[in-house]
Amino acid sequence: MMHPSFPVPRRPLAALLIALALAAMLPPLHARAQESFPNAAIGIIDMQRIQRESTAAQGVDRDRQAYLETYNKETAAEEQKLREEQRTLAIGPNQTPTPEMEERARAFRGKVAAFEQRVGERRRKLERALSIALSEFQQMVTAIADEVAAERGINLVLYRSQVPLFDPRMEMTDAVLTRLNERLPSIDFPDPSTLSASGQAGAN
Repeated sequence: MMHPSFPVPRRPLAALLIALALAAMLPPLHARAQESFPNAAIGIIDMQRIQRESTAAQGVDRDRQAYLETYNKETAAEEQKLREEQRTLAIGPNQTPTPEMEERARAFRGKVAAFEQRVGERRRKLERALSIALSEFQQMVTAIADEVAAERGINLVLYRSQVPLFDPRMEMTDAVLTRLNERLPSIDFPDPSTLSASGQAGAN
């Protein structure tokens, strides 16, 4: 296959001499490769354990469950009212719907559509609030893990789930968890009602 060719600018002799001089000053390629790729010093973090034992993560889960229970109760109550209204709209087998009955049926379908939209919006807002809270949690875990790794000369951190067997001396979880609970004992769970469907705060 033919490849398009591009004109190669001619470099002045002085520029070539400077380039050669700089190249001579550089260490051999294999030496540079060794400097660029240091030996791996590995640290291991049990993220599942951190999520279980972190007081902040526990609080986030409690807040989410509280909102979820409230929404479930509200949803069940609204759904029950719709069922009761639906029964009043039932038409007998030999009954011909009147224009008034048809209008009521249309209004009822509108209520059902609005109900389904509210339920979906509540779910999306709750998921967004959870995402915001967990993002703050993850950022703090990452910062602390980086700090612990730097103190121990570690340049590669892996999750416990990625490594079936490892030297216990690589374990960083205790140190990270202790500092995490000290620095981030809790997280303010955003009120989902203050979030819009797109996740922007302050719109409702």
